[in-house]
Amino acid sequence: MIKHMKWKSNQFGVSMLEVLVGIAIFALGMLALAQLQGNLARSSGDANARTAAINLAEETIESFRAFGQVPSDPAGIKAAFNDIVDSSQTIPVGNVNYTVFTDVTDYYFQSATDDFDLSPPAGGDPSDIDMKVVDVNVSWETPGFNTGGATTATLGSGEITLTDVISSVTTLSGAKVALNATTTQLYAPPVGYDPGQNPDIIPIQLGDNKFKESTTPLPDVIRQNELVETKFDVVTYLQNAQGAAFLRREEFLAVSCGCTLRAPTADDQGGRRPTVWDGEEYTEGEFVRKVYGETANNQQSIYCDLCCRDHHDGGSGANDQAGDPGRGLVNPFRESMDYLTSGAFAGDHKHFRRDNNGALALVTTSGAGYVEACRMIRKDGFFRVAQDLRQEGLNSFPEDYLDGDSELTEYSSYVTGAVAQLEADIDANYPSVPPSLTAPEDMSPTVTFPASSPANPTVLPTASGAQSQQLRARGIYVDYLSDDLRAIVDCLDLGGSGESCGVPGVSSGLEVLPFFDVQLTWLARWTEEPTNFPVDVTNEAIADNNAHSRGLAQLTSGSDDPVVYSEIHSGNLGLTGTDPIDQAFAYNLRTYDLHMLANTTQPPPSTGPVVSGLIVSAVAGVKASDVEISASGAHCDRTSTGFQCYIETAATSPRLTVSNYDRINRVLYACSTVLTVEARQTSIPNWTRFILPTETTNGADIVIRENSCS
Repeated sequence: MIKHMKWKSNQFGVSMLEVLVGIAIFALGMLALAQLQGNLARSSGDANARTAAINLAEETIESFRAFGQVPSDPAGIKAAFNDIVDSSQTIPVGNVNYTVFTDVTDYYFQSATDDFDLSPPAGGDPSDIDMKVVDVNVSWETPGFNTGGATTATLGSGEITLTDVISSVTTLSGAKVALNATTTQLYAPPVGYDPGQNPDIIPIQLGDNKFKESTTPLPDVIRQNELVETKFDVVTYLQNAQGAAFLRREEFLAVSCGCTLRAPTADDQGGRRPTVWDGEEYTEGEFVRKVYGETANNQQSIYCDLCCRDHHDGGSGANDQAGDPGRGLVNPFRESMDYLTSGAFAGDHKHFRRDNNGALALVTTSGAGYVEACRMIRKDGFFRVAQDLRQEGLNSFPEDYLDGDSELTEYSSYVTGAVAQLEADIDANYPSVPPSLTAPEDMSPTVTFPASSPANPTVLPTASGAQSQQLRARGIYVDYLSDDLRAIVDCLDLGGSGESCGVPGVSSGLEVLPFFDVQLTWLARWTEEPTNFPVDVTNEAIADNNAHSRGLAQLTSGSDDPVVYSEIHSGNLGLTGTDPIDQAFAYNLRTYDLHMLANTTQPPPSTGPVVSGLIVSAVAGVKASDVEISASGAHCDRTSTGFQCYIETAATSPRLTVSNYDRINRVLYACSTVLTVEARQTSIPNWTRFILPTETTNGADIVIRENSCS
C-alpha cells in the first residue's frame, strides 16, 4: 500500500531593513547623477564662454590687420596701422558681458643690428613703427590681466589672453616685401632669390639696388604640329650685400587655342574684361555681357576654356572708364577697321578661320570655329586673360655678347632708358598713335651693339676657331599704360614718394612701369642672306622645352658678308609660334639685321633664279609654321610664313621636299597649283616632294589639305 506524502513549504517575507537599504542606495545614485549633470552643465557653460572669448580676441586681432594705410588718419575715415593702440571695451555676447583689454607694444627695426627693439633708430621718426606686439585679454565676470586665468566657482567667470604680431605692411601688400627707401634694407621677412644666369636671363636695373628679370620662355607643344603653351616669369628682386631677396613675381603664359564663336543670348553669358596692371598688382576685370567663345575640343591646353571665353571686346561694365577705354580692350592698339561694327558681334575684334585654300575668312556666325592666342597672368592663384603682349623692340647679338658685366650694364641701361623715354613720349593720341621705342643707334648717347652694322660684324670662324655660334635674340615688351598708371609714374618721376603716389615701398617710376625683357632665341625665326652659303642658320619647328634648334649659325662654304635676320610676331603669336590669325600678321612682325663676316676655303655654289611662296594650312589643328623643308639642286630657307629657294645654276632637276605635317588618323596632302608633285607619302611620316621651276617664280604657294588636293 502506497502512502501519499505531503511536502511542507516555508514562505519568507521581505524585512523593513532591506527596503530601507535599497532606498538609500537609490538615493545616493540619484544624488551622484545630479552632481554629474551639474558638473557637465558647468563645464559646458565654461567651455562656451571660453570659446566666445577666444572668438572675440581673434576678431579683435584680425580687425587690427585690416588697416589700409600706415600713418594715422585724423579724419578717422580709413583705418591706419598707427591707430592700433591700447584700448578697452565691453562686448555683450548672449547673457554674458566680456571685457576686452588691448595692450600694444611698438617695435622698431634697427638696421645696424638687423634686429627689433623698443626705441626708434637714431634720428628716426617715432611714428615710423615697424611692427606691434598686441596682447588681447578677454575676461568675463572677473576682469583684469592678473587673475591667473582660473575659472572661479561662479559659472562663466574667467579670462583668456592671445598675443600676436601686427606688421606695418598692409594686408593688400602682404605678398610683397616692403623696403626702407632710405637704406634699401629689408624690414619684412626676406625671401631669398637666386638670380638667373646670363646671357639667357638678364637683370634689368631699376635703381635702389632693385632689378627685374624674365625667365627663359619654355614652350609646351600640347599636340604634335599644333597648339602651343609657353610660360615665363618676370621677377623683381633686391640685390645688396646680404644677397638677393625676392620682391615680386608675375607668372605669364601664352597659349594658342581652337575656339567656337558665340553671341550672348542671356544676361549671364559673356566673359571677363582683361586683367590689367594698376601699379601695385594685376587687377582682375569684371564679368560683362559680351561676345564670347567656347573651347573647340577637350584635347587642348586646360587654359583654352578661359582664353576662348574672355578674349573678346564689346559690352559695357560698371568699372569701365569713359576717358580711358583702352583698359577694357584685349588689344588697345588695334586699328578701328579691325572691329566689327554691326550684327550680333558688333564691338568685338574680328576673328578668322582658314578656308579650303588656306586663306583667312572672316567669322561672323555663331558656332563657327577660329584660332585664338592669349596672354594670361596668374592672379590670386588662377590664370586670367590679360591684355595682349606688345613687343616694342627686338635685338639680336653674337654668341659672346651679354657674358660680361660691362655688356650686361650696357644692355640694361639701354632697355630702361628706352622704356622711360617711351613713357615720356605718350601724348593725347595714345593709344591710337603709340610712341615707338627708341632704337639703340638713336639713343643719346648712341648705343652700338656688336654686329648691328657692316662696320662691326661678328666673325666665323670665331677667334677660337669654332665653325658655328649660337646667335641670341631678345624682345622688349611694354604693356598698355592706363591714365591712372601714367599718373603714378609721373608722380614718382617728379620726386614723389611711394606713399604719396599711392604705391608704398616704391621709389622710382621704372618699378611700376609694366615692361619686361625676354629671351626669344628659340621662338624667333632665323633666315640668312645669301641663303645657306657661306652661313646656314638653324630654324627647326618648335618643340617642348626648347628642344629644337634655332639661331645656330654654321659655316658652310665660301667667303661673304651675310646678313642674318631674326624675326618674330610682336604679339601673343610670337610666343606660341601660331600661324597668322588675322590680316595684320605681316604688319606686326619685328625684324632685326645681324651682320656677319664669314670665310672658308671652299667656294660657294653658283645660284640663279629664286622660287618663293607661302606655306599655309587649310586643316584645323595643323600648323603650317611647323612644316619643315629640304631641297636638292636648290638652297632653301623657311620664312615666317613660307619659303624661299635659290636654284643652283648647274641644277637639272631641283627638288623641294616638305614634311612634319603629320596628324594621326588623318590623311594629309601638301598641295600646290604652281609646283608639280613628283612623289608623296601620305602615311606617317607625311612628306611631299615638288619639282621646282628653273626660272624665278613668286607665289609658288603650298597648302596642307585633308584627304585630297581637289
